[in-house]
Amino acid sequence: MRRLALALVALASLMAGVLTPPAASAAKKKVKRPQVTSVTPMRLKAGRTLTIRGRNFSSRRRRNTVVFVVGRRSIFAKPSRASSRRLVVKAPLSLERFMSRDNRGARRPTRFALQVAVRSFSRKTPRRLSPVVLPLSTAPITLPSAPITAPSDPGSGEPDVVDCDRDGVPNVSDTSSDFDLLSDATERTLRTDPCKVDTDADGVEDGWEYQSALDLNHYPTTPPLPYPGKRPYPNPLDPSDAGTDYDGDSLNQRAEFLMWLRFLPSGARRSGRPTRFDDFPGSSDIMSYSDGLQKSVASPRPLLPADPRLRWAVDEDGDAFRDDDERDGDGDRLNNYDELRGHFTEAWWVSFYNGTNAPKESKYPEIDFLDNEDVGDGFADPDIDGDGVLDGEDDHDHDGLTNEFEVHRGASPAWGYTQPFNPCKPFNSERCHKYVPFGYYDGDGSPPVGPDPPANHHLRANQPDTPNGP
Repeated sequence: MRRLALALVALASLMAGVLTPPAASAAKKKVKRPQVTSVTPMRLKAGRTLTIRGRNFSSRRRRNTVVFVVGRRSIFAKPSRASSRRLVVKAPLSLERFMSRDNRGARRPTRFALQVAVRSFSRKTPRRLSPVVLPLSTAPITLPSAPITAPSDPGSGEPDVVDCDRDGVPNVSDTSSDFDLLSDATERTLRTDPCKVDTDADGVEDGWEYQSALDLNHYPTTPPLPYPGKRPYPNPLDPSDAGTDYDGDSLNQRAEFLMWLRFLPSGARRSGRPTRFDDFPGSSDIMSYSDGLQKSVASPRPLLPADPRLRWAVDEDGDAFRDDDERDGDGDRLNNYDELRGHFTEAWWVSFYNGTNAPKESKYPEIDFLDNEDVGDGFADPDIDGDGVLDGEDDHDHDGLTNEFEVHRGASPAWGYTQPFNPCKPFNSERCHKYVPFGYYDGDGSPPVGPDPPANHHLRANQPDTPNGP
């Protein structure tokens, strides 16, 4: 009996252990909220990769969701890589739909707050952790509004275009139905569409491409030969040539078209669209920019500004006249070449001062300064960062020297080591970071030059606890 009693007690204890869940499993486990501590880069284009660091993420990639928030709108994205402390995610192209726009309807760089969701949502990131996302391109040029149509046959439902350019003159009576400055008769000869301003949809209007082809077909002041009809030439039927520089002045076709469309030769913004082509191409009236002429304004040729400082900054070849690349189409005190592909693009400094063309200079780490590459058509915007200061008079790297000065290095050795995308060149600048990144200057091919360069700067650069600048 005693053995039976002991067996029953043991069985009862075992059943109690099975039926009674442990205290730890009975209590609901507390969910830890994700937390974002750093975001890099803080400025990137839509479609580019973003790295988020923090805590309480899931190492299983698909369990994480990154939310881009602007106002009351949100876009959700899944990271491509994940760990408990790091997420890598692409900024979705769909963010462009929610970007702010300027008064011309062009997309502008927009700041998005971030949230990370695992089993709960993190708090929205504050401004210092909310990246600015840049559009891949600005909105296309606004062409004439939709054509007026009417049924050709009341029973067919098929519309006929009555007035393509909405100028109040029916196509049957209009010599130029689409207002691309080409007559309908010329368009039929060229096989372009008389009812489309831009037949090949490359962002450059038919009439401007045709006139540029005429300009390219004469040299340099003789009357133009007939429209060439064979490549290479600015072609209203070639959808791939907007990025081509036919006249070799460093400005591609779309760049010159935008300058022509938006600005007068003086740099003032046009109040309306051009209405005709001149009889002789290259004059200062309507074809103020042409991709057939390096000197689109032939008479009178644009002179250099009276200000000797600005004259020095814009005259690339030193001939005292301004070709299309040396002109300042948007009136911001920087020439067209520098803004489109020269000294006012970050990539130029990295590619030119590479240790082969010139002594190597290292890119300033972790900062992506605003330039035309980021903004798209920034060369046609006199204030790309929207702070009310012209780009040439602005100081994007906050080192106390204007962009206008830094795009062309001074002749004095004291200022020979400057550029508009580096707050620590010149070395002793007003806004250089107090603690320059470890070993930064050692990556350069020559020591820093500037007002009051310190002795033994390489030694100091290897001691991150020692200030390297003011």
